[in-house]
Amino acid sequence: MGFVHRFRFVLFLILALTPVILAACIGKSDEELTPSPYPVPSFSPSSTLTPLPDGATTGARILARGFLRVGIRYDLEPFGYISEDGEVAGFGVDMGRELARRWLGDPLAVQFRQVRTDTAVQHLQNGEVDIVITALIHTQERENGVDFSLPYFMDGHALLVRAADAPLIGDITGLQGRRVGVVIWENAREALEVVLPFTVTFQTYDRFDAAVMALKQGDVDAVAELRSRLCWGRRLFPESLIIGQYTSAPVAFAFPENDPFFADLVNLTFQELVADGTYATLYTRWFSPDFPLPVERWEGTELPSLADTPVVTNVPDTISAIKARGKLIVAMPADRSPFAYLDTSGTPAGYEVNLVQRMAGRWLGDSMAVEFITTTLENGREMVRTGQADMLIGGLHHTRAAELEIDFSLTTYWAGDSIMAWAGTPITTLQSLEGQPVAVVESSLGAVQQTAREMNVQLTIIPQLSVSSALALLEGGYAIAVIGDRSDLLGPAYATPGIGVFPWHLNYRPLALGLPPGDSAFRDLVNLTLLAMKVSGELDGLYYTWFDDPPPALESWPGSPARPLRLMDTAGQ
Repeated sequence: MGFVHRFRFVLFLILALTPVILAACIGKSDEELTPSPYPVPSFSPSSTLTPLPDGATTGARILARGFLRVGIRYDLEPFGYISEDGEVAGFGVDMGRELARRWLGDPLAVQFRQVRTDTAVQHLQNGEVDIVITALIHTQERENGVDFSLPYFMDGHALLVRAADAPLIGDITGLQGRRVGVVIWENAREALEVVLPFTVTFQTYDRFDAAVMALKQGDVDAVAELRSRLCWGRRLFPESLIIGQYTSAPVAFAFPENDPFFADLVNLTFQELVADGTYATLYTRWFSPDFPLPVERWEGTELPSLADTPVVTNVPDTISAIKARGKLIVAMPADRSPFAYLDTSGTPAGYEVNLVQRMAGRWLGDSMAVEFITTTLENGREMVRTGQADMLIGGLHHTRAAELEIDFSLTTYWAGDSIMAWAGTPITTLQSLEGQPVAVVESSLGAVQQTAREMNVQLTIIPQLSVSSALALLEGGYAIAVIGDRSDLLGPAYATPGIGVFPWHLNYRPLALGLPPGDSAFRDLVNLTLLAMKVSGELDGLYYTWFDDPPPALESWPGSPARPLRLMDTAGQ
């Protein structure tokens, strides 16, 4: 729907919180939110608020009120805290202002509200905040309550040590015979005991800052805690370093479920923040000397505008449809070997065909409870978008443009520009093609030319419109190699004896399963099943059946699913 209203608004100042008020706020119940001591946007007296219908989207509510509401913590520097001036500060605050600037044209069009880690999800579900930007770990349990972006920080248990001791301790194996401080009500001790082959002496503290002071005074040799908290400890004790991270837990933006436009807005804005360097600048400002987390990049420049948000949205219930019919309906191309194709007998085959069959086995008790419909990738996206298919497979590139049409699973394969050549050819990198004639598929031409210039490699490039024409040059001896996207090269290479695709990557492009837009429950089911298959070894085993390069490392979400991944005990129930 095209309902959009922009409202003029002005800012007014509120009194800065005193330490006494702050202490009282921290003790409030879960249902109470503490407003930010930073200036809060408000309507001008002449503004007229148009009532929104029940179930209005997050974007429509933001536009109607004229400002963004961001949930942050007030007690976890550098993610979010109260500065000496009585204002909120930290990474979450700077990121919230940046989102407000990009979405509403004003970095001050944002209100920060205090949330706790254990109440943040509830505040999102109640509509009290639009997005949470704090040290909220993306767990499997929370996946059932809110949606998450790609991670912007990698949390997990690590050690805080005195900088002078860092070379001596090195990592957790250097703790033998040393004293380790832990907070009594956290689980850092248990996590460390699981990975240590020896026993250490633990000293417990009621407060984290007390443990850090003990480290400073030499009472302990290390403090074990989540990295997010250790970042605060490093600011309390600047002559310290974080080393030896021994667990992993991604931290991401959290936002309401079943709101496809807002999910696209958050994710693609984050992609833009990564691409233009803003994310790296903010990360370095607050987490230096750590380096910014490598973020999965989606090709393209597409970026939605908040002004285009729909007022309401309809979200499909894919799980109920699957249970009602007792089978999956999967759209696939007929010629995308080795991902999805029809073999010589007309039977669906390929890595992703086998993958969804195994999902059907886990969900429905029957790996054959899948109806494959052959079509083009373009038509397949429309089928998934309109509910005619539950999934789209076939080596689908996760791009910004595609993100605006449908949802995607976790990355199941890393494509990117690679080299195809005769087996035994002494080619391993772009430098090994120096002075040689190379057939380059048009879609890869710009990247190859730029990289060759940067590496000062002289290539004799023969541009080609398609992989088939490039392959003909290779087979005819007119080119020593072909460069194109790996997902396009693998099928022809598998079908041509003596030709292979080398492990070298010029760049990386994620491939994933296409899913119905906005159906958070079904996307959760797919992703949590992929994680379960990864942990069991089933996913990697299937991957090595089709490929000879390393399988993708999926995001590791701690915990276990909040609900069973099994949809039926047997097919047809």
